[in-house]
Amino acid sequence: MSYQVIARKWRPQSFDEVTGQDHVTTPLRNAIRTDRVPHAILLTGPRGVGKTTIARILARCLNCEKGPTDSPCGVCSACQEIAAGTSTDVQEIDAASRTGVDDVREVIESIRYAPSPGKHRIFVVDEVHMLSTAAFNALLKTLEEPPPRSLFVFATTNPEKIPFTVISRCQRYDLRLFSTDEVATRLSQICSADGIQVSDSSLRALAREGQGSMRDSQTLLDQVIAYAGTDVADETVRAVLDLVDRRILLEILSACLDGRPDTALEACHNAVQTGTDPGRLAGSLIGLLRDLTVLRVAPESTGLVEGSDAEIEELRELAGRCEPARLRRMFRALVKEQEDLGWAPQPYAVLEMAVVRLATMPSGDDVSTLVGRLEQLERRLADGSGGGGSSGGGGGVRASQAQGRSPQAPEPAPKITESPQPQGGSAPQDAVAGGPDDSAPLPVVLDRLRVHAQKQSRGLFASLDGAELLERGPAHLRLAVTGAFHQRRLQDQIEEVESTCAAFFGRPMRVEIVQGADQQPAPATGDAPPAARELERARRREALNHPKVNSALEILEGEIVEIRPLGQR
Repeated sequence: MSYQVIARKWRPQSFDEVTGQDHVTTPLRNAIRTDRVPHAILLTGPRGVGKTTIARILARCLNCEKGPTDSPCGVCSACQEIAAGTSTDVQEIDAASRTGVDDVREVIESIRYAPSPGKHRIFVVDEVHMLSTAAFNALLKTLEEPPPRSLFVFATTNPEKIPFTVISRCQRYDLRLFSTDEVATRLSQICSADGIQVSDSSLRALAREGQGSMRDSQTLLDQVIAYAGTDVADETVRAVLDLVDRRILLEILSACLDGRPDTALEACHNAVQTGTDPGRLAGSLIGLLRDLTVLRVAPESTGLVEGSDAEIEELRELAGRCEPARLRRMFRALVKEQEDLGWAPQPYAVLEMAVVRLATMPSGDDVSTLVGRLEQLERRLADGSGGGGSSGGGGGVRASQAQGRSPQAPEPAPKITESPQPQGGSAPQDAVAGGPDDSAPLPVVLDRLRVHAQKQSRGLFASLDGAELLERGPAHLRLAVTGAFHQRRLQDQIEEVESTCAAFFGRPMRVEIVQGADQQPAPATGDAPPAARELERARRREALNHPKVNSALEILEGEIVEIRPLGQR
């Protein structure tokens, strides 16, 4: 076939035409000018960034009739033969198919002959990491001391698999991925030269889909031209690349930020109805959430978000409608949900639930603010000012949050316990080893002791659940325990109890265990009045459904492990 794809037709033929790899082309050009070209060069980098292209340009520079020169003429027989791949002095070897010692022996035998008719004997070994260990070892001596006017150029996408003995004999150059702007500019030059009409937004979309690979982006451009001809519409590019309509993405996120899950679901449904893959839609939303977060925390920065001026301004306005903390939590939540799309039997349902979660996510107060609010509530409860209303977590019920915390919070949120205290007093705010303030009420001291005991022994924590602190002295405690089982258990483990108390208060403590005199035997299952049981169930439902409790669970990424009425001993 006479047709050449764009990636081959527009392959750079000189260092001047190479895009975005100045950190590689500049030292190579200087080496040619000063006659300091090394005998072994290693070019590494991802696919489609120009490794083989640079190797061929270097060969043309060295063997050009006007050379060695850093600007080959491109018209002499040597330049044309190298470009066509027919030069006898420049051999390209595919190490993926020629991996053995015998293949390397052929190279060693061939390199002994002087170049003819060119000036240098050059071996370009592509995917060199595929050579076997024995083949690398056979090449070492020749690689270290090759004949005069001989040169090895190795290219690889995986330099970690190359032995250090080989790398140490080469000058290594790492090629990087191209930016979206660099690829879009090159595609625009190609389209202008070939008379192809494509909008700048579509060229940027092609560049983004190439993910930094010039060859991949040029291949996608070839595919689009084959579909639409020389006049390519934006809708055609979206259809060929299966891109998600930007307007739909903005509509979904706008509805999520405004707390309108119904609108967000309708926009999500419209996207899927057009044939958009749920995973691709979720990935596009993640990318847009990233852009919103960046523009929210750095609104005046340039280059951090790709897009036209109008698109960036639209995103900046949308980002201004939400605080950064909520945007970050929306991003994390969507990333976690996307992990389920790959194996979920109904990925569209997973995507819908993810969108609903984003749209109903509470405001993003940071963890320090939330902990401060919890401490204020604890002080109010200790002051006897109540808290069973909207601030108290619902109906005089405590919800203990554990097993999961925000990365910013070094310790879990403190438990909130109702405890009587004289008017005007204040509850202590520390619950660390060394003991609470001596002025703390006895119920508060016991509650924090139980939290400390929970870290040491779950059994001790359970036995202290129905206890009451009757007396506290400088070196002793007097505990009243309900139930003969728990009383005997604490008596049998009195050394462990005293050790735990000593660690908590920061000094030796003697503990006295007595039977709770004011406690009545627990009624048998089913003996509680129906009205009392219904009241308890109602309180539990109120705690589980309380918006502030759910906000705390969402922000701290925790779960409820215990619910019990305040003041119950």
